[in-house]
Amino acid sequence: MTAQSKKPNDRTDTLQDELTQRGRDVWLAGLGALATVEEEGNKLYNRLVERGKEFEEERRKELKEAEEEVREKGDEALTQLEEASEETQSLLLDTVNSALERFGVPTRSEVDRLSEKVETLSKQVDELSSTLSDRNAQADGKK
Repeated sequence: MTAQSKKPNDRTDTLQDELTQRGRDVWLAGLGALATVEEEGNKLYNRLVERGKEFEEERRKELKEAEEEVREKGDEALTQLEEASEETQSLLLDTVNSALERFGVPTRSEVDRLSEKVETLSKQVDELSSTLSDRNAQADGKK
């Protein structure tokens, strides 16, 4: 072979070597990109997990605070409702008692006092009746 015929082969070989090297470089760059994506992906994943934990903790605190506030408001509302109920009952009783007084209907306490007096008087009448019966029996026996 002549010097001229070797030159085109050398160029072909050089070109082929260069293309092979470039192809290998592209392959390695692709692997490097994959490794970087994997590495950065793991970092990103870990960062997202940490942010998620922080977010969850913050939301739990907010929920707990909101729950406490709702419980307090509920307790306050219940207390106000109980107070209003007691006031309403008192007003209703006063109104009913006033109406009964206007119509001359005795109150429960008045009826209770009268019942006690009637009971006391009944006992006294029974005792007096017994005493009178005994006297009459003695007077009849003496005759």
